[in-house]
Formats: sequence, C-alpha cells, structure tokens
Amino acid sequence: MRKHLKRLRKNQKGSQTLEFVAVFPLIIFAFLFIWQMALVSYAIVVTEAAARDGARAASVDGDYVQAVQSSAVGLDIVGTPGRSISESSYGQEVTVTVVTKVPMVQMPFVRNLDQNVTSTATMPYEVDEDD
Repeated sequence: MRKHLKRLRKNQKGSQTLEFVAVFPLIIFAFLFIWQMALVSYAIVVTEAAARDGARAASVDGDYVQAVQSSAVGLDIVGTPGRSISESSYGQEVTVTVVTKVPMVQMPFVRNLDQNVTSTATMPYEVDEDD
C-alpha cells in the first residue's frame, strides 16, 4: 500500500490541467476588469467631447442639446444637459454640463454599480450686437 501511495504522490499527470482550472477564473476576471476600464475611459472621453460640442453650439445660440446627443454616441445621457451664461473678464461665457452613465460589464457575483461621468465645457458667448 505504501508503494502505491508513493507512486501516486510522484505522479504529475493532470497537474497542468488542475493549475489551468485554478487560474482560468482569474484570467477571465482580469480580462473583464481591463474591458471595464476601457469602457470608463471611453465614457470620460466621449462625455468631454459632448460637453465641448454642446458648448460650441450654445455659444452661437444653436441647439446645444442636439449637439450633445449627436456627440455622445453609445452613452446614455442622464437628464438634460445644463447650460448657463455668465460674465467673466473676457466677456460673456456659456457653460454646458453633461452627465452620462458609464456602461458596465455584467460580472457574476458583482452587483451593477451605477456610475456617472460629469463634464463641463465653457466657450465665449458670441452674441450678435446688432440684435
């Protein structure tokens, strides 16, 4: 019986499969984590671009909401983009604020975490002095 146990203990058959099965979930989790970070980065970049495009349209009294919606491709906009006009040392400025929802990768055993990205852009307000 001892001989049989010694032989089984030194047998390496199946050890690679066992190691792969143990590490595979970690590899999948790491891939999903990297994908989620790519989605967060995408949301940040697109939200900033949408705010800039909205501010550019609002600076000439254009339809800034449509500009934001056209620019925020692939993201859900939370509420209506905000617009405010203020005075500065350079003259009037228009500020547009955009809030979008970050897309989430659905992972087992991890609840859905709702995260938003907020971006603000300011442009000079080009008012037509003749009107």
